[in-house]
Amino acid sequence: MEEATFSVPHRDGAFWEPLAAALLRASYPAKAHLVLEWKLEKLLKEGVNSYNCEPYSTIIRFCGETRNAALAMRVFECAEAQGIQLNTGIFNALINTFLSVGDLLAAVTLYETMEGIEDSKPDRATYDAFISAFSRLRSGDAMMNWYLAAKNAGFIPGTQAFESLIVGFILLNKLDDAELVFGEMVSFEMKPTCTILEAKLEVLYRTEEVNRVRSFIKLVSDGNWELNKALVDRLTRLCLDGGEIDVMEQLLALIQKEAHFSSVTQLHCGIIRFYASADLLSDMKHAIDRMLDDGMMFLCPEDVEAVICSYFRHRAFDRLEIFLNRIRSLYMLTRSSYDILVAGFRRFDLHQTLEATIKDMREAGFA
Repeated sequence: MEEATFSVPHRDGAFWEPLAAALLRASYPAKAHLVLEWKLEKLLKEGVNSYNCEPYSTIIRFCGETRNAALAMRVFECAEAQGIQLNTGIFNALINTFLSVGDLLAAVTLYETMEGIEDSKPDRATYDAFISAFSRLRSGDAMMNWYLAAKNAGFIPGTQAFESLIVGFILLNKLDDAELVFGEMVSFEMKPTCTILEAKLEVLYRTEEVNRVRSFIKLVSDGNWELNKALVDRLTRLCLDGGEIDVMEQLLALIQKEAHFSSVTQLHCGIIRFYASADLLSDMKHAIDRMLDDGMMFLCPEDVEAVICSYFRHRAFDRLEIFLNRIRSLYMLTRSSYDILVAGFRRFDLHQTLEATIKDMREAGFA
């Protein structure tokens, strides 16, 4: 490693930082430590601008990832001994390292030290670090105290800190606190992550709010927020279980552009099945056309059979024929679907259509 110093230029971040990161990803912390120690020795030999403590901060940040608080402290002390002008960034890096190893006393002591140094006052990242740490420790009171301290200091926590707060409170079943923090985050016009939205939906689910899905869909729609597949899947299940057609239509309007989600097709089919069961033929036809026009097809024979039965109940034979012709080239009818068609056409004495259906049935391989 020492020989490399002769061939590596002074600005060697492009060399050692990716190397250290790669060693960490490969689970070689001991080798990553060697890289960090080499970099520290190199800095001490060369000397750097007395106003630039970023190289030292970078090493300490890596120490946080390797959970090497001893090396991080040595780097910090070396920077001080070199006369480097310390700033908030290097203190934050050291605080994060102490928090990563669970040394809360050292982290809080550093925070108190920062408060007394003009050029190293705590910033938003400082408070975010403590919020995230106490979230991991499942300490609700400490999370809230650091959140309030950040606000009192004039800082709005970052999105990840809000995520730590909300998820942490839900894990502690402190749903009122989770709701309070979520509401304040929205009031700050911050866009929630999908994890935060999943947490919000969990709050609505646990509180058994009557209109929980409707409320959530409106919230997402008004905020123009994005949903991931897991959220769409869960919302779809809740909508289909609830059987509220207006809520299903609202969700479909919200996620329809995400055609790659299998849940979109499930929701289409659920809406069609609802209209078929209620014998709302015009609404059913509109729902079918909408799904097919969006390039989707029925997922299971039960949904197709629900449509067929609805048309038979209303003797809407022309509509049934149009429906069958539309899906014929894209969907293979099952034996059970053919059985329903044969029974229906026979019952209503539609002999010509019956014969054609039996012929199609045989060609499809059903005796």
